Amino acid sequence: MTRTPTILYVDFTCPWSYLAHRRLALLSADGMDVEVRAVEHEPKPSHLGLAGDDDFQCLREEVARVEQALLPGESLPMKLRGFVPSTRAAVWAYAESYGAGVADIAAPILFESYWRHGVDLGKPAVVRVLLAEAVMAGTSPSDPLRRWGYCVDVTGGPMTSLAWRLVRAWRHQWTELEKEVVPVLLPETGDIRYGVDAVDQLGQLLQERGIDPSAQPVWPHPGTRPPLDGHGRTQILHPLGAA
Repeated sequence: MTRTPTILYVDFTCPWSYLAHRRLALLSADGMDVEVRAVEHEPKPSHLGLAGDDDFQCLREEVARVEQALLPGESLPMKLRGFVPSTRAAVWAYAESYGAGVADIAAPILFESYWRHGVDLGKPAVVRVLLAEAVMAGTSPSDPLRRWGYCVDVTGGPMTSLAWRLVRAWRHQWTELEKEVVPVLLPETGDIRYGVDAVDQLGQLLQERGIDPSAQPVWPHPGTRPPLDGHGRTQILHPLGAA
């Protein structure tokens, strides 16, 4: 029987999502079946790459609240660079990675790149570079993804119809919930948790399972790139699964 995974909706520039994802990674390493879905919490017009000073000040204040919610010994490494990028390109790229079977590699790359290294996730070319190796090691039947790692187009949009369907489905499912906040935790059993409550629930699960919150997550790395055929096309067919 297929188990229902614990689902977490995140935005890559949300500090609560960042903490929730790190806690979820520790639970995943302990055997919990998990799935991460990405949404743009507050979409920005495509011509606006970075948020203004007011948005960044709000982020700093939110980070201070997140740090107060850390468990004893727990850390949340970060180095803010003074800007809040649009996550449109990151969400599409993550969907392509999800469709290629490498979501568990892509999510920490995107989170850690922004929070620990100040990388601008709003730039499609940057996001391509970040995820190229992972995407090429995945199972997408799309040649641009498999051969060159193109996880988004030059505008930051999707490369495949599968990614387009995934993002549309994730956003529809998220907006149908009681609250349009991030993170949102849909546990295998129990009530849906929103925002801070979702993060607190993950912390409680760590304590119930006896997992040290000070432990650092071990992130997976891309494996060997699957072979291409004699014409340079992938030999792997990816099942078009639902979101």
